[in-house]
Amino acid sequence: MRKFAIYGSLFIILGFVIYFAICSYTYSDGSRTGILMKFSKKGFLFKTYEGDINVGFINTNMAGLTANVFHFSVEKNEKSTIQTLENAEGKMIKIFYKEKLKAMSWQGETNYLIYKVEFIKNNKTDD
Repeated sequence: MRKFAIYGSLFIILGFVIYFAICSYTYSDGSRTGILMKFSKKGFLFKTYEGDINVGFINTNMAGLTANVFHFSVEKNEKSTIQTLENAEGKMIKIFYKEKLKAMSWQGETNYLIYKVEFIKNNKTDD
């Protein structure tokens, strides 16, 4: 019975290690450009920062234009990114993200974790 308890405990620990290793793997990384529509802090147990960016419009067969929204999360330790996003609502920005295979509950609701934000300057020249 003692061997069963030891092997069972080792199996559970190994399972958690493998699960965390798989979840922390970065599947892809990239950037998106658009207008920040929403940025908020929410959650029941773990408060996470979540946002939506409108990256353009899709023509849906005579029904008009539909917004193409990209949902993202920001980890709590990205303080400068959070501060920039709080001041960027309604503005054109470029966000840089890492897509995880599975984000942990304390990281955010989505698998897209933002680590950098840049403001996009308006191309119009002021006279």
